Amino acid sequence: MKSLQSWTHIRWAYLLTFLYIAGLWGMLLGADAGEGIISLAELLSPLAATLLGLRAVFGQRGLLRIFWSLITLGACFYTAAQSIWCYYHIEGGEMPVLAAGMADVLWNLQTAFFVCALFYVMYKQVSAVRGMRFLFDIAIVVLFLCTLAWEFIISPNLTKLVAEPDWILVMSGVLYPASDLGLVLGLLMLHYQQQSVLSPQVMRSLTVGFASFVIGDILYFFDILAGTYAVGSWYDPFWNIGLLLSGIAALHSQREKGDRDTGQLLYEDGGWEAKNKRLRYFVPYLSLLLLCFLMLQRLSEVDGIVIGTILMILLILVRQLSILFENEDLVRRLKHMLHSSEYQAMHDELSGLPNKRMFERSLSAAVEEAAGDGKKLAVLFMDLDRFKYINDSLGHAVGDELIRQVARRLAAIVEGRGLVARLGGDEFTILLTGWREKRELESLSARLLQEIAKPYKIELHEILTTTSIGIALYPSDGGDGAELMKHADAAMYKAKEKGKGRAQFYEPVLSGEILKRMAMEHALRQALPRGELYLVYQPQVCTKSEEIMGVEALLRWKLEDGRPVSPADFIPLAEETGLIVSIGEWVLRTACRQAADWERRGLPLFKVAVNVSPKQLVQNRFVQRVAAILEETGVQPERLVVEITEGIALLNTAETIETLQGLKKLGIEISMDDFGTGYSSLGYLRTFQVDSLKIAQSFISRITVGAEHEGIVRAIMAMADSLQLEVIVEGVETEQQLQLLKGIAECLVQGYYYYKPLPPEEVTAVLEKQAGRRASQRHS
Repeated sequence: MKSLQSWTHIRWAYLLTFLYIAGLWGMLLGADAGEGIISLAELLSPLAATLLGLRAVFGQRGLLRIFWSLITLGACFYTAAQSIWCYYHIEGGEMPVLAAGMADVLWNLQTAFFVCALFYVMYKQVSAVRGMRFLFDIAIVVLFLCTLAWEFIISPNLTKLVAEPDWILVMSGVLYPASDLGLVLGLLMLHYQQQSVLSPQVMRSLTVGFASFVIGDILYFFDILAGTYAVGSWYDPFWNIGLLLSGIAALHSQREKGDRDTGQLLYEDGGWEAKNKRLRYFVPYLSLLLLCFLMLQRLSEVDGIVIGTILMILLILVRQLSILFENEDLVRRLKHMLHSSEYQAMHDELSGLPNKRMFERSLSAAVEEAAGDGKKLAVLFMDLDRFKYINDSLGHAVGDELIRQVARRLAAIVEGRGLVARLGGDEFTILLTGWREKRELESLSARLLQEIAKPYKIELHEILTTTSIGIALYPSDGGDGAELMKHADAAMYKAKEKGKGRAQFYEPVLSGEILKRMAMEHALRQALPRGELYLVYQPQVCTKSEEIMGVEALLRWKLEDGRPVSPADFIPLAEETGLIVSIGEWVLRTACRQAADWERRGLPLFKVAVNVSPKQLVQNRFVQRVAAILEETGVQPERLVVEITEGIALLNTAETIETLQGLKKLGIEISMDDFGTGYSSLGYLRTFQVDSLKIAQSFISRITVGAEHEGIVRAIMAMADSLQLEVIVEGVETEQQLQLLKGIAECLVQGYYYYKPLPPEEVTAVLEKQAGRRASQRHS
């Protein structure tokens, strides 16, 4: 948006310049305006150039600030000179010789400062020139210009200059050609540079503007020599054009993006496009040919020697130009290779976005600039939720295409407002500058979440994913790029902990949580080898017989010092780090061993339910490993129930369905956990061929509050009955809840009303007591 506004200002500047120059020429050629009005009108252009130059001075730093300071000083001197003429012409009196001389001195100083600006840039960029070739090219052109100036300007008027007692005329005759020659030389040197801090737009405006100055000065010089100059000459607008174009060049400079602290942004080819680059090759040779042509005009006789010499020179020039063009082609290809190599080093190959290296450089530069001008920055750290599931189940080709589509959506949303980068994997970062209020970031984050959550069409799949976003602000959340990245990452993990698919601003308390999480992850990696993990079992009771028909194995963790760790804390961490795969296999083996132990004790046979993570289901040979565990422990497959969570809905793929079908072929039952929440639906019951479903505790906890929740439970049970699915109800804690369930339909209940999760020995005792009651009932 800011760039678009700058272009609008520049277009207006061009339009106003055109209207001003057209009006000025109309005033000079057509209207009968007085000298005072003309002088006053001509004063507007140096004032405008001075103001625009000051704007560029305060908007730049380093080399560019000094360059525009010199240009602005030149415009100031021109303003002062024009003001002298305005004063005397408005007053109506004759201008004193001293005043006219002072104005001429100021005008020459204006050109001198322009020349100093050009040579200052040249001096600071000596490494950008082309060595000896550059020096020879410049020397040839300078010699050509000096020859023309002497032949057609100075020499014809030398006698008059020497004889003229008017020192103003002498000064004009010497200083104007000399200063204009310096101006032309400075421009040529900049154009012959390989690189420049001045952009192509700036160079074009300065070149046309300074050329207008030179034209005006030459015409003025001849009028002064002839004694015919008068205020309001037809060529006066040439100076006004030069001034206004220098002001427009300052506007272009403000629009350009670069390193404002050091002025080290380099534009290839000295400000001209590549298609005009060959024109510079012709200039020295054209200069030579022109001098040869002028020399031929002065020869009294043209013979064979002269003709042969001219032809030889032409052949040498053609040969030299062909060699130059061949070399230029080689240089162009080398530059292309270097540019391609640099682009690849700074961009992510898969997504085409800037990579981590470029993002960190841009962030450091933005922080440095913000420290100087007080601007605000924001770093957004994004991570796709469940991307590994998608990548593992559908393959890397689909995962790569998902990354590309996400990258395109992010780039389209943030376009013109900041920098989007891919750090690697499924992690993206966004650098935002120029925001004013926090609600702007909240609005952008909401849009990012909304757009990323829309379905992705990849091959034959429709993929759903979400993203978690962490946001860190400069300077409140960090004083450098590394700290902002760390804190944005911490906020992103907090967003995941809160349920994923949301944005979280960094808070200082999160730093402590990061350390806590790192410590927990380290301890969790050691928990299994140290024997700190164990299982408890919560019985599932039939509402009709009130006997235990099964148990659910639940994972618990107790540290070496005896402190328990909540499953709500360590199980999501195990999922995130991938430790759930090894831990899940241990849970399955341990639960089966316990079931076999109960069977050896002669206790009633019942089912054992084990939760299986989606990450386990996408592991290679998962079905074979389960079969090996059943064979190892001697447990019948019919006694094992695999509970799948709502996350499996995001893996509705052929591979996942094949895994579940493989488990079914073994004789294992499949149960859908937390039915009615998240992604669970009737369609998934058919797809995954489940045998039972568990009604989420959130419905049961409110079943006695209102008829709405009771109606939901009744509907689920009726649907399960029609599909011949067994129903397990979690979280039954009160007599009222139990009686309501009994009034709806027969089911299994699991909750603290009957049993809390029990260690194996206590479950054994409960089962032995239940077996004893059965035996006594049979004998009675």
